[in-house]
Amino acid sequence: MKKLILVLIWGLNPVYLHAQESSLNLALGSFDVSHSATAMGQIEYAFATEWSGFKPHLGLFFTTDSAAYLYAGVGYPFSINNKWSLTPSLSAGYYNDGADTELGYDVEFYSQLRLEYNLENDAKIGLGFGHISNCDLGDRNPGAEIIYLNYSISL
Repeated sequence: MKKLILVLIWGLNPVYLHAQESSLNLALGSFDVSHSATAMGQIEYAFATEWSGFKPHLGLFFTTDSAAYLYAGVGYPFSINNKWSLTPSLSAGYYNDGADTELGYDVEFYSQLRLEYNLENDAKIGLGFGHISNCDLGDRNPGAEIIYLNYSISL
C-alpha cells in the first residue's frame, strides 16, 4: 500500500510539468454528420503546459444553425514520425442547441481524434473526427458526429 501511495504522489508531482509551445487550432467542418449535417467552425487553444503527456485545452464550436458548445479538456499528442501526429482528446462543456440538434442535456462530453501533418512553418493541417454526447445524463442521448479540416499554429 505504501508503494502505491508513493507512486501516486510521484506521478502527481508538479516537477513533471513541462513547458511546451501553446497552439491555436482553427477548424471548419460538419456537425451531426449522419442527420442534419450543419456547417460548423471550431476554435481551440491548447496550453503550453504538459502534464505526463496530457495537454489541457479550451475550445468553442458553433454551427450555422446557432448551436454553440464551450468546452475544456485534455489531449494526448502522439508523434507518428517527424511529419505526422495523432491527438485523441476528451472534453466536457456546456452545449446550447440554438436551432440545431437537441442533444438532450446542457452538459455534453466531446471526444476527438485528430490526424495532423506538420508543415515547414511550425503549422499543421489535419483531419479530425469527433463525437459529442451527454453520456446518458439527460432523458435523451442522441449524440452527434463531427468531421472537420483543421489548421493549427504554434504560438
